[in-house]
Amino acid sequence: MQTKKHYSFIFTYSSFIIAMCFFSISLVAAEDWVYKVRNRDNLWNLAVAHLLDKSYVNRVQKLNNIADPWHIMPGTKIRIPKQWIRHYPALTRVLNLQGTAHILDDASDQLRQLKSGELVMLDDTIMTDADSTLVLGFLDGSQILLQEKSRLKVDHLMSLENTGMSDYRLYLETGRMETQVTPGKGTARRFQIKTPATVTSVRGTDYRLSAEEKNNSSKTEVVGGKVSVKGHLKSLLIPAGFGTVTVKDQDPLPPVKLLPAPDINQIPKVFEQVPIQFIMPALKKGQGYRIQIAKTELFLNMLFDKPSYSAIIRGPDLADGDYHLRVRAIDKLKLEGYNAQRLITINARPVAPFLVSPKPGAGILLENNTEFDWSAQQGSQQYHLQIAKDQGFSQLLFDSQNIDDSELTVTDKLALGKYYWRVAAVDQEGDGPFSDGQMFRRILPAPALEAPDISDDTLVIRSRSGLPGQTYHFQMADDETFSELLVDKHTNEPGFEIPRPDGGEYFIRLRTIDPDGFVGPFGTPQSISIPYNYYWLLTLLPLLALIAL
Repeated sequence: MQTKKHYSFIFTYSSFIIAMCFFSISLVAAEDWVYKVRNRDNLWNLAVAHLLDKSYVNRVQKLNNIADPWHIMPGTKIRIPKQWIRHYPALTRVLNLQGTAHILDDASDQLRQLKSGELVMLDDTIMTDADSTLVLGFLDGSQILLQEKSRLKVDHLMSLENTGMSDYRLYLETGRMETQVTPGKGTARRFQIKTPATVTSVRGTDYRLSAEEKNNSSKTEVVGGKVSVKGHLKSLLIPAGFGTVTVKDQDPLPPVKLLPAPDINQIPKVFEQVPIQFIMPALKKGQGYRIQIAKTELFLNMLFDKPSYSAIIRGPDLADGDYHLRVRAIDKLKLEGYNAQRLITINARPVAPFLVSPKPGAGILLENNTEFDWSAQQGSQQYHLQIAKDQGFSQLLFDSQNIDDSELTVTDKLALGKYYWRVAAVDQEGDGPFSDGQMFRRILPAPALEAPDISDDTLVIRSRSGLPGQTYHFQMADDETFSELLVDKHTNEPGFEIPRPDGGEYFIRLRTIDPDGFVGPFGTPQSISIPYNYYWLLTLLPLLALIAL
């Protein structure tokens, strides 16, 4: 274990793509390197460049039936068992780490926290924590995305000198991983991942693999290329677009077609609230979605990775900025299908102010200026107010930026009708999201009340007519506060009649109701005086006469 520490390892990050290499089912092909002879090649310079020593020249000559080891026809293919080729331990590097992960060092048997950029060597075991992902890069350009709560041991890492061939064998004890393997250039190349339930071998493949302790099973989902999946006695070759489930000590299930990429057109492009939330089409019972979010299109720096078995998807609380979202459907076997991917933007800060005035649905008299008031947001430098004719704010009538206070009086005279207003807070990064649009109306004052018609028996109250279709709400009380109503009447006509009340001072007020149900404010109350009726005193005259006698 001491010697492996001395091997250097140079990675160019841009050269890596997430991939894995296919291991041929043929044992001979898997163990042999096939070399194509070029001009001036012979077995002796081949041995110097690639073999363990020159003594293997005779073995190669005999194995390939070569008559003259010094003179070989260009284009001839020579088969060489890979155990005859010089090899050295390979390394892998942590290209990206989101969250936390630990490594169990085989040499020291010590558990320590991993960092991005660290080397991982033979017999090391990697463990990712909850809500954490890790990307491993290999010398041939292959990559593995190890997902949360996973445990992966590096069983074998070997490169064959001067051949471009390699032999990588990993053991996924538990958890889940996504792999993309760089296509191999020869036969003596292996990329194999074992789990407690299965062994997968690949060449130039994009696939996903899980190891589940709970039910002693593994799931293999092939997105590109082909994967050999070995169970208890039998192996299956799983093509792209299919997956399989393997239970420990059993053979793999027949290939199952993966679900297609889901429709994500309904997902917003811009999220103005966090944690993000959106709705996906409902799936059948037992099915769900996997949601992944990353900063880059290749998803090397995963920020969120969770399955959901509800159509309502609840995501993370992320900082403002651009992200890549990836969604795939999960079937009843828990096999995950093809990805749908799109760019999303989070613009949730500064938080939208609360709208204070006008109140929702408030009526603003036509002749009055409109005063807008909203809550002050800490950290906000200015505000942005918009008024529109429609709820979608596509018909803007007023758009004022760089407002320094949390209030503004708008002197623009708006015609009668409905309007919507909203406000966004502005900081040094620019506008935050707008508040939800809030409706108000420009209205006429309540119709003026006419002089009442008072007769011996009745009281008739009339007003001027309102707008077509409006109805009327009259109230009458004997005090200006209208605390105790004597009349509370809704009519279709601009007036009503009641029996004449007792003499005294009364107060009347009126408001209109629009055909769509909008209730306008009461107009200014009007006082009326009902004369006292003294005719009852005439009945007392005979009594007064008797008293006078």
